[in-house]
Amino acid sequence: MLNRNMAGIGFLAFIAFVCLSPARLFSQQQPISDEQLREQVLNAIERGQQYLIDKQARNGTWTPGNFAAYSDGVNSLATLALLNSGLSPDHPNVDAALSYLENPRVDPNKTYEIAMVIMALAAGDRAPGKIGRLAARLERIQERDGFWGYGDLGGGDNSNTQFAVLGLREAVYAGASVDREVWERVQNHFMKAQTGSVDNPNGAGWAYTEGGSAYGSMTVAGLASLIITQEMLQDDSDVDAQGRIDCCGADDSEVQKAIDAGVRWLSSHFQVRSNPGESGWLLYYLYGLERAGRFSGRRFFGDHDWYREGARFLVDRQSPRDGFWISETQRNEIVGTSFALLFLSKGLSPVLINKIKYGPRDQQTRDVAGRAWNQHQRDANNLTTYISQRDQWPKLMSWQVVDLRAAANGDGVASLLQSPVQLLTGSEDLDTIQGRELELLRQYILQGGFIFAVNSCQSAEFHDGFRDLVKRLFDDQYQLYRLPETHDVYRSEELFDNNPPELWGVDVGCRTAIMYSEFDHACRWNKWTLSDSRDRLPQIKSQIDKSMKLGVNVIAYATGRELQDKLRTPQLLTASDLNEMNRGRMTIARLQHTGGWDTAPNALRRLQSALETVGIDSAPQMPNLRANDLAIFEYPMIYMHGRKNFFLSEEETDGLRAYLENGGFLFADACCGAAEFDESFRRMIEQIFGEPLSRIPSGHEIYNLQTGYDLRRVNRRIPPNGQGGSILNVRDTVGEAVLEGVQINGKYVVVYSKYDISCALERQSTPACAGYSTEDAAKIGVNLVLYGLFQ
Repeated sequence: MLNRNMAGIGFLAFIAFVCLSPARLFSQQQPISDEQLREQVLNAIERGQQYLIDKQARNGTWTPGNFAAYSDGVNSLATLALLNSGLSPDHPNVDAALSYLENPRVDPNKTYEIAMVIMALAAGDRAPGKIGRLAARLERIQERDGFWGYGDLGGGDNSNTQFAVLGLREAVYAGASVDREVWERVQNHFMKAQTGSVDNPNGAGWAYTEGGSAYGSMTVAGLASLIITQEMLQDDSDVDAQGRIDCCGADDSEVQKAIDAGVRWLSSHFQVRSNPGESGWLLYYLYGLERAGRFSGRRFFGDHDWYREGARFLVDRQSPRDGFWISETQRNEIVGTSFALLFLSKGLSPVLINKIKYGPRDQQTRDVAGRAWNQHQRDANNLTTYISQRDQWPKLMSWQVVDLRAAANGDGVASLLQSPVQLLTGSEDLDTIQGRELELLRQYILQGGFIFAVNSCQSAEFHDGFRDLVKRLFDDQYQLYRLPETHDVYRSEELFDNNPPELWGVDVGCRTAIMYSEFDHACRWNKWTLSDSRDRLPQIKSQIDKSMKLGVNVIAYATGRELQDKLRTPQLLTASDLNEMNRGRMTIARLQHTGGWDTAPNALRRLQSALETVGIDSAPQMPNLRANDLAIFEYPMIYMHGRKNFFLSEEETDGLRAYLENGGFLFADACCGAAEFDESFRRMIEQIFGEPLSRIPSGHEIYNLQTGYDLRRVNRRIPPNGQGGSILNVRDTVGEAVLEGVQINGKYVVVYSKYDISCALERQSTPACAGYSTEDAAKIGVNLVLYGLFQ
């Protein structure tokens, strides 16, 4: 029987006494790469999952230990950890756990347990009716002052209240309805309960109960809870009777000031080895820290990268033999392991959008002064949340703010490449983006990145400033042009087939790498909510819906829905790499022609990193040669790609024929399956050999080289024909790679793919791009090089 002293701490607060004593604090860690940390994190997650699976009973439950009075909470927490760490609801152990929680006999009446059962069932997409009934129960037991107590035990505190808020949020996403007044009361509670002044430079946090001293686990609870209420309580006071929105008329709200103060408190008190301001409840704090960081879009609190620091700490503290997490002061292995898994797995979720922070600096704080760069503070968050609710997208994605100057002075391009999309919004000129910051954006684009710029407040200063930025980025070589209605972005997910929203763009490499909207779509994203209030005007709903769908299309176009987790950053192409000597290394030449020979300029360099995994040390410098250049005979193989029609002169045709007849090897692909290039390439082959390309037969060694990869099951994307359908109708097929070629003396001297490889290697393929996934494109490229060299 749980005694009253334990109840006074609260279920998850008490069971999270999973803290570490000073005796076990580890020594200063040595630097570690993201790749190394990722491997350690994935291994820790797998071992933690296996521990929970091994400890699960046949009926789908776990032994609660000293928390028998909260057994449904323990079961739900472990289930949630397994689901969020990557196991499917159909996994036998997860299915058993969810089936147990669905049982009518599981009927919790304590706040913690009600919320936890809701969260587990919602994550497993189970029992919407039960979720709705439990949500209504939470609404009924809310105190008039906005907080929650223990349910049947009475009392009230910010820990119970945080979990009620989390449970109700998940209930809304599962389709339940929650009264607006519930959100208003809890918002007022956390505004009132915040300790200290929101104007304090060091911020203001939250305590367990109002009037106490602020500490970490309660500050992350208050911060996340206010962000959730802000999400649920969209305000249309800036809308007139005709449905016109005053997008930039209001100053920061009092709620936003409280949130910002909470962020400053965490920044000035940040720790991962202890719960700031409190001696216990460390893993409970880390579980909440992950949520606060993800919800607020922060990669850093102060100078601290909260996920990387926390992940390194947890990896080090995992039981090396059994895979669980505990501490000296709390021995419940199920609870400790669940909290650690939730931090590691949810914090690892893909970063969909980086929102760029830039502008004039405050001379004292060195921070960006004002909010011109961030007029709509929930635009990126709402767009990310909206996309995560759609089919064919990950259910858990995040976004983050990136300070452009800090990135330029720190990790450089790697900071931006953590996300496939940089969102650049503003209402003022962009003339502060100069020097290293300008070079950073330029290099990001050349590394395959994508910038989406939106004019906040439809500002003339931003409009002119962004056009000037594009000119400065590319030394006047590129300029914005209006995208035609036939552009793939208008059908990359939703179909805009009649008078689509105006977008401008810049084409770099395989795709449009910069897009710009003069219309303030970010204002509409900022106003989106999952559940519209009853009095929201229909024309406002229509505006928001159109802007959200356009945002989805731009993100789908930019990413191809191929997303990487937070620690998996594409390999950078550095200046030192490009300047290395070629001596002693295998060199591949690129064939120049008039059909876009340099459409994917870095594809071959991306392939080099894949070649290293099979022991091929290739030279970073790749000569660009025409077919009639005698220098091609110095290289064992040449590479060719393009998008447009081309013709080789008679002299070039003769030169390429001589090269191939004397032991040379050519591998090629049509960028994004371009029909014009494909037609020209086939014509070229017939001119050279007097015969067409033929399909390399199934079972040929090239599909399964001993030192290479198995290409018999690769992913290929085939868009619908014509312009009449959404790219959601793309067919993703799994099967043998489609390769064609020409043989001389029983060996293929030409191998060609009509499906894209090059743009995929650059991570620039779009949903409309007929070709292979990035991972499989690299495997195909490796096999082609190995075949050309050794067979």
